[in-house]
Amino acid sequence: MKLNIKNFAIVVLVISIAGTVGFTFKDKSSIAPADSNKKTAPVQTSNVQTPPVQTTDTALQQNRNLQIDTSANKTPVQNVTPVDTVRKIDTASVDSISETTLTNTKLFIYIILSVLGLALFFYVFVTSLFKTFHKKKSTRQSLLLSWNLFFIVAILWIFIIWGLVAGFWTSASFTIIVIFLFIISLIMTIIAVKSK
Repeated sequence: MKLNIKNFAIVVLVISIAGTVGFTFKDKSSIAPADSNKKTAPVQTSNVQTPPVQTTDTALQQNRNLQIDTSANKTPVQNVTPVDTVRKIDTASVDSISETTLTNTKLFIYIILSVLGLALFFYVFVTSLFKTFHKKKSTRQSLLLSWNLFFIVAILWIFIIWGLVAGFWTSASFTIIVIFLFIISLIMTIIAVKSK
């Protein structure tokens, strides 16, 4: 008979199951302590009689015969109130939002006003004013003038919305950038007027 891996695994499985079953049903009394065979006699004093002490063999047999009543060991349900760890906010100590705080709503309104103003100025200066300039001047000069005027008015509009209304005029970087762009647009407008 040839012993291959499959047969070997089956033999090992059968031996391990047999060993487990054998150890499970083995008599537990053979594992008792060595002094369990000794019988102790009851100790008597002069006036008090004590009941005889049971040996471990009889105690084990009584424990085997006793059934445990699990319904008698029920513990009463304790009502535990949870500790409230949430910090209550005192409305008197809440900081109010100041007028200069930039909220999402204000930011949205400023962006909408900026876009609508720039669209209006584009229509007025680039589209309409170009036609007026084109009647008397060349196409190149008309385009330069109309775009440069649009650029000047757009910078002024952005300064009004974001500088004065939103309150960024106190920011040095915002003011410097707006002044720089305004000066550049004035220079470009002068160049556009002198060009032919």
